[in-house]
Amino acid sequence: MSFRGLLLGLFAVPVVVGGYFLTEAATADGTPRCDGIITEYGDAERSGPMKPGETCDLYDFTDGRSAGTRTYAQQQKAQDAEATRDYWTGGLWLAYGVAGLAVVTVHLGLKRRA
Repeated sequence: MSFRGLLLGLFAVPVVVGGYFLTEAATADGTPRCDGIITEYGDAERSGPMKPGETCDLYDFTDGRSAGTRTYAQQQKAQDAEATRDYWTGGLWLAYGVAGLAVVTVHLGLKRRA
């Protein structure tokens, strides 16, 4: 494998990572989703999509403790902020990867011709 091929492969990784983050952000449907526990009527518990008026217990399953609660509106706001963060992160990774690919392609391509 040539040095150019190695560099192209290394800069292709950030392009894939950026594409992943952008896809995650673009496919978020906007419905608040509780990854913890939603206590419903009586003793029934579930996780998943929330309905207005429900509260999500942000339960940490690794250490068995509650990390707080969020209402429907708070969870929606938190997920919107996460999607915005994913857009920025994905855009930066993608820009870095594309810029690196462009530099490697142009710079090493010019050296070969000379």
